[in-house]
Amino acid sequence: MDGAKEGFMSLREVDLPADASLYLCGPLPFMKNIRNEAINAGIPATKIHYEVFGPDIWLAS
Repeated sequence: MDGAKEGFMSLREVDLPADASLYLCGPLPFMKNIRNEAINAGIPATKIHYEVFGPDIWLAS
C-alpha cells in the first residue's frame, strides 16, 4: 500500500492543521503517547477526545 509504514504509530511526520480535533481510541499507553505528540504539535488538550479500549485499570486500585 502506498504511504504505509511499519512500526508504532506516530504523529511526528503528520502535518496537522492548526484547527484540528483529535479523536483517540485504544489502550492507555498508546493514547498517552499520541496525546503528548499532539500537544507538542500544537493541538490544545481541549481538542483531544478519547475513549479507553482495554481493561479497566482503575478497578484494580
